[in-house]
Amino acid sequence: MQADEEGFLYPHVDKTACVNCGLCEKVCPILNKPQTYPVLEAYAAKHTSPDIKLKSSSGGMFSALAEVILKEGGVVFGAAFDKDWNVVHAYAEKLEDLDKLRRSKYVQSNIGKTYQQAKQFLEKNRTVLFTGTPCQIAGLRNYLGQECKKLITAELFCHGIPSPTVWQKFLTENTEKANINAIDFRHKLFGWDASILKISYKNGTSLPSIPRGLLSLLRISKGRFLRRFFRLSFEISNLYERPSCHQCRFKGLDKMADFSMGDLWGVKQIYPAQYDDKGTSALLVNTLRGQELLSKLSIQVYQVDIQQVAKYNPYLLSSVGPHPKRAEFFARYKTENFNKLVRELLGIKPAWITIPLSISKKVAHKVKNLLK
Repeated sequence: MQADEEGFLYPHVDKTACVNCGLCEKVCPILNKPQTYPVLEAYAAKHTSPDIKLKSSSGGMFSALAEVILKEGGVVFGAAFDKDWNVVHAYAEKLEDLDKLRRSKYVQSNIGKTYQQAKQFLEKNRTVLFTGTPCQIAGLRNYLGQECKKLITAELFCHGIPSPTVWQKFLTENTEKANINAIDFRHKLFGWDASILKISYKNGTSLPSIPRGLLSLLRISKGRFLRRFFRLSFEISNLYERPSCHQCRFKGLDKMADFSMGDLWGVKQIYPAQYDDKGTSALLVNTLRGQELLSKLSIQVYQVDIQQVAKYNPYLLSSVGPHPKRAEFFARYKTENFNKLVRELLGIKPAWITIPLSISKKVAHKVKNLLK
């Protein structure tokens, strides 16, 4: 796998070693899409532990699944940060190692050797939970070549995947990268649906800091600004997502995995009794194997209408479109300041204007409660 000029990994064949067996084409999930599963049940779901919900980006469904698998001697795969804050797939065999795989990471993860590792665990008759984007799950299933009774798969609701190289540029220009201790894209200081980007440093400080006076309020606002800024530039504007995400082969209600999971956006409007400011998940159960496992999970569930879930998560059904200035961004991003370039292309006001305006009434109210 080699990165292109935009920072996305693509497969390259070593023609000196190729024997023309055609296996790489056979297992490619784009050329040969695996069998899909229809959604059997849809739920509003929340972990029973408030602490786990706070540690999760949504309602804690990944943790609920992982806890069952690990307690039964299995292995769990998911996305983690490496020492340089690249997003890579990794695995955990113990509950105490699970935290590195929690929380959303809005960057394309490098699968690395995890397909091979998952196969080795399955061959040893160990249960494997593999989580990832739908295309990553499809790739794993094609790689394995057969249905495995010991394999449980869980796919994320995927909007699209931003460039890893752009992510590194964002970090370099906006943080003390060498001193970072932890990154949380969706820290719930102000609740699940008002999350902020929190970056913690080795000396114990963080962005944002705990609210203490005007300076800390500005730091909190800067954290909200950076979260909004990074989210706006990829999740809303689609400025630097992978080209294949604009024509995704894995949209719709025919799923790749036993479970599909994401945020239950719109819950206040459609199922207000299920709203939880610590997080409410949408959990789709797509297979009989998933149904059997559901009863073991430490979660509260309430059956919902899948069409209502899709209404507020439209990218379950359709691909994102590229931003009209996407090509210009990638032509300039390596040599220009990231923040300045994105502000120009998207028409975002400078931080010194945006930061004070970003302290909304809701945030101010919650800060006031914290200061009591």
